[in-house]
Formats: sequence, C-alpha cells, structure tokens
Amino acid sequence: MVMTLLLAFLYGVGTAVVLPTPLEAVLAGAKFAPGWAVIIAATLGKFAGAYAIFYLGAYLKRLPRVRDWQARNRYVKKLLEVGTRWVNRFGAPALFLLLLIPGFPDTGAVYLLAVAGGRPLSFALATAAAAAIRLSLAYVGLWSIAVYLDR
Repeated sequence: MVMTLLLAFLYGVGTAVVLPTPLEAVLAGAKFAPGWAVIIAATLGKFAGAYAIFYLGAYLKRLPRVRDWQARNRYVKKLLEVGTRWVNRFGAPALFLLLLIPGFPDTGAVYLLAVAGGRPLSFALATAAAAAIRLSLAYVGLWSIAVYLDR
C-alpha cells in the first residue's frame, strides 16, 4: 500500500511537471490502496509539482538568455503577452475552472501560467483543488459503475 501511495504521489508530480497525461489514470492504484488515500497522495503530488514549476518559471523568467530569446521570437513574445494578460485578468480561479475539465492534460497550462504568473501558492492551490475534485468525481463514477455491475 505504501508503494502505491508513493507512486500516486510521484505520478501527481509527474503530471504537473512533464507528463502530458490525465491525472485520472492514477485511480488504477485504488485496486491496491484505499481510493481516498490514492486521491490525497496524487493531490499532494500535484500541488508539489505545480509549486515547483512556478518557482522554476520565476527563475527562468529572470535569465538573460531567456529574455533575449523572448525578445527575438515573436511567437513566444505573443504567447507570454496573452498568458500574462489572462493571468492578470482572471487569476487562479480561472486556472481552477480550466483544470476541472475531465481528462484534460494540464501540464501545458501549468507551464504557461508559471511563466506568466507571479503567485505560486495561489496557483498551486488552484491546481491541487482542481485535481482533488477531478479525482474524487472520477472515483465516485468508477465506484458507481462497479456497484451497478455487481448487482
């Protein structure tokens, strides 16, 4: 059970950092550990990964090489302008609502907002809250299907 929860945590970190896969895949671990524990471990992993990405984004924004690249590449400049405008206008609640889309691979959105935003704790909390709700709803749905099929 401990190994399952560790893997759920690492998968949560991975989906925030590098894996462009839906977080709901972690619910396969509910076969080896309680579903609520898998959801909590994956949510904590998602929070830790998103928080780390926001600090990495803040660090990268300050690098002269990245600033030069942004100044030379008009697509990157436009993407960051749109991202910054979106973050300033809507903030963490918009990220929360965006990440509630079931099966949405949210790695790209987290990276864009990490580079464009400046509030790592609020964005990491929004990411984790959306992950917890998505996982809970998916788990309840899978549990309901299993109960229905057992009749």
